[in-house]
Amino acid sequence: MPNLYYHIHAALTNNLNRQHHMISLTLRFYGDLKELLLISHDGMPVHRRLPLPTSVKDLIEGCGVPHTEVDLVLVDREPASFSRLVEDGEYISIYPPFSTIELPSGQRLQQPLSGPARFLADVNLGKLAWYLRMAGFDTAYRNNAEDRELLEQMEEEKRILLTRDRKLLMHNAVEHGYLPRSDDPVEQLQEVFGRFHLLRETAPFTRCPHCNGRLRQVAKEDIIDRLEPLTKRHYQTFSQCPDCGQVYWSGSHLRRLDPRIRELLTTG
Repeated sequence: MPNLYYHIHAALTNNLNRQHHMISLTLRFYGDLKELLLISHDGMPVHRRLPLPTSVKDLIEGCGVPHTEVDLVLVDREPASFSRLVEDGEYISIYPPFSTIELPSGQRLQQPLSGPARFLADVNLGKLAWYLRMAGFDTAYRNNAEDRELLEQMEEEKRILLTRDRKLLMHNAVEHGYLPRSDDPVEQLQEVFGRFHLLRETAPFTRCPHCNGRLRQVAKEDIIDRLEPLTKRHYQTFSQCPDCGQVYWSGSHLRRLDPRIRELLTTG
């Protein structure tokens, strides 16, 4: 019996100690980050009670918002990093990337890309990958890739991870990523263009949408045996993917593109 009383006393003491180390915080999410919250908020500040120690990253992601979606955090009006440990009573403001305001580099949590935008789309974003390739962006995609494989490829090839799996984006290894909000692939493309400022970087129809290979010009006589009679008659300029062999020309299928895609491809 003494052992039983000892264990009960120890459990109660540990519980009291945990309660003693709980802190209360107030969070305010701005912009479309509010759409990602997994907790009820009604557009108002969120109140959390959490144990110590808790980092800004863990605090934000505990509300359902991946760190890839946050570009500025103010703790009691002072810029803070993801690794900062929060303290009792603090007021934390969380902002998405700004499109019209240029933040000082030391305050931004999303670092600029070190080179051209290169993407990696998860298994649920095949159509988005197709459209990005059509716009000329190097976009890796496999319809059977597992999360571990995605993270390994992302790190090895320095790619931007595109996924609607918020838990995948919460991995510490993810430096650049984005969670498309829409279910519509065309709207997803518009979101990615806006998030990574891609309009002036497009190179339409320079990549194979099937396999991501870089297209090259090919002489008509070299592929004439693969063309339909009407295509032979009406088109003279062709390109081909050296990886999968697919042949392309400026046919009527381009005119049938969603007008929203055509606008993105021609604006730059």
